[in-house]
Amino acid sequence: MLNQQTSTRLDHLSDQRKLVQIPVSKPITMVKTNIAFSILILSSCTYAQSQEVVGQTAPVRVEVTAKVQPNRDRQDDIGMRVVYGSDDIKKYGDTNISEVLKRLPGISISESKGKGLEIRMRGLGNGYTQILLNGQATPVGFSIDSVAPDLIESIEVMRVAGADVSAQSIAGTINIVLKKKSSQQPTEIKSAISQENGELSGNVSWSMADQLPSQFANLSFVLAGTLESSRNEINQQQSEAYAIRPNGLENWQLQTDRLLQQSQKNRRDVASFSPRLNWKMDAQNNVNWQASINLSRLGQNKYENENSLLSESTEFPNNSSVWNAHVFSSRQDVGWERRLANSAKLSMNLGWNRFDRSGRFQFWGKNQDGALRVHRYVAGDADETEARFHGKYLAPYSASHVFSVGWEMSHALRHENREEQERAMPSGISDHTAHDYQANVRKLAAYLQDEWTINNAWSSYLGLRMENIRSGSKEQGAFDVQNSSSLLSPILQSVVKLDKQRQWRMALNRSFKLPVVANLVPRLLRIDNNNTPLNPDTQGNPNLRPERSWGLELAYEHYLSDSSVISASAYWRRVDDVITEHLSLNGNSWLSTFINHGQARLMGLEIETKLNLKQLSARLPAVEMHANLNRNWSKLEQVPGPDNRLAQQTGLLISIGGDYQFHPEIRLGADYSFQAADNLRESVYLNGHSQPKRLLDFYIAWQLSPEHQLRFSGTNLLHQNRVDTTNYTSSSARWSEQSQQQSATTWRLVWGSKW
Repeated sequence: MLNQQTSTRLDHLSDQRKLVQIPVSKPITMVKTNIAFSILILSSCTYAQSQEVVGQTAPVRVEVTAKVQPNRDRQDDIGMRVVYGSDDIKKYGDTNISEVLKRLPGISISESKGKGLEIRMRGLGNGYTQILLNGQATPVGFSIDSVAPDLIESIEVMRVAGADVSAQSIAGTINIVLKKKSSQQPTEIKSAISQENGELSGNVSWSMADQLPSQFANLSFVLAGTLESSRNEINQQQSEAYAIRPNGLENWQLQTDRLLQQSQKNRRDVASFSPRLNWKMDAQNNVNWQASINLSRLGQNKYENENSLLSESTEFPNNSSVWNAHVFSSRQDVGWERRLANSAKLSMNLGWNRFDRSGRFQFWGKNQDGALRVHRYVAGDADETEARFHGKYLAPYSASHVFSVGWEMSHALRHENREEQERAMPSGISDHTAHDYQANVRKLAAYLQDEWTINNAWSSYLGLRMENIRSGSKEQGAFDVQNSSSLLSPILQSVVKLDKQRQWRMALNRSFKLPVVANLVPRLLRIDNNNTPLNPDTQGNPNLRPERSWGLELAYEHYLSDSSVISASAYWRRVDDVITEHLSLNGNSWLSTFINHGQARLMGLEIETKLNLKQLSARLPAVEMHANLNRNWSKLEQVPGPDNRLAQQTGLLISIGGDYQFHPEIRLGADYSFQAADNLRESVYLNGHSQPKRLLDFYIAWQLSPEHQLRFSGTNLLHQNRVDTTNYTSSSARWSEQSQQQSATTWRLVWGSKW
């Protein structure tokens, strides 16, 4: 079953291009590629005839294979969608999806303090960018890097999603499609070894697909899996200062000056398995089952050593912590597809998810003399079960209209418990707290959409989606929070072809961003050491409302050839009820919570270029060049400027790269990206600055034989340190913090075999 976001018009046409039903009395073997063009011309006629034949031998499926033409698919798609296939995913031999995504046009990866990696489109992450797996939302706690790149068929990047995808995508949508091809293909095994800052990591993956013997009723399967073990170390230096300005004096008086050295060692062991089974029942019915199973063991050891240059040290200037977790997740889908008369199609899918996490955390706080002063132990477990059911009916009810209607429903139930024990030294006084709460999320959506071919040069897409989401969380005797949000999302997309190479696109849509469930729970979470406005305690706000947005898109595309394109697009968004962080004093401690705070306006410009130099001039080398520029602006209406931008938005991102077939057996390439320095004001008192970021990656692939390939790559060759500065300045006091995080080059060697 095709991915939900695939354009319904392309869905309908591709069915007729790829599956040709020919009534014959004897089996027909695979049609050779040299007659594929003739088959494509006759496909629509033969398919229609086969539906009318009665009493003859059942039609035999004939598969036609052709070279993939991404530019042609992109040009014919009414939606603003770009698909990146396996060649783009495997180019550098990456073992994490985040490494693949950071090289795709318009996508950046950032590391938020205490929140891990954030995937950003148009410079926005943190819920503004929607991440889907096989067209469905990922569960709470899901890590994008838990899916190995070798298990992925393609990655779809959508500026504006269709009505058959959730409208929780103010910045855009990234859909990760797992391998699902169930035809005969080579068995492939890959092994990789990498080194970063002296730490070794390894990866082994395999995939195979085949058609079972005829006695098994036309069954085909795909088996894919990966085993990975990775280690890395992060070293960081952080300086902290506190100054006051008493009685309105002009000069600041420094009160505290500290230097903190941090060392963090991470380990990650993952086993992933992705099987798929396809059953072609007859010419009209097809059933498939696809699963994704993941088992992870995660660990982190952290050490901090503080040197106080002025004034007293923090409560625990020397401390260490250990965190370990075991995570199990599974995702299963059973789909049924039936072809109806007049090229109509009905498809339904039943799916369920399971997520289990068991984590343990220990903290040892010591004074300047190295004597233990506190020991904290936290045990936290979580499990979540989700069931979902969705379907779609597609009907090309006229020569110019393809209409579809669909529904989605799901219910997720999550249970968490957290037990904390603290023992003070040398008194031995202990404190114990325990929390146990449940959360549930119910989603119900219905949509309809129509792809309208107005004439040969003008096509439009009209969609309408109604989405209702209800969530609740409760803890016995503590809180009971219930939230409900509904949004009617109209979507208009249109493409006008000026000629065979040039076209304009336009889109108007309504989207939203839900609050994170954890931010709705009114529970106080304390930090381990050194409470300041820059390192506060946190507490949820049950009164948060969703952010709602209207968006407008305009794009121009010029297709120079099957592999060369130049495009420029601009976007505008108005966002209501923006969720921002609010800092306050809670007794003697600083507390952070989130509130809805007015409006924001976003706009931006994106320019993308893909060129095959050989096609421009025979005298140029056969280099495939690609370049991308993203310039983003935003303005928070309720925060004074300058630099009052939204959610740590990335302002400028530039990337350029190329691939060159140096020799018939040797291919090499490189990518360079630049992210400009950013100044950000999050509130009246809080502002930050980050230095420019530069990344350089390269690869070289050697095709030793048709069955064997060796690939060597280096990522982050510049190993530039990351430097960030944050300040909280009131009329009488100022806290400042500067962190410098070291980075290292990752060298990777990948061996691949097919047979």
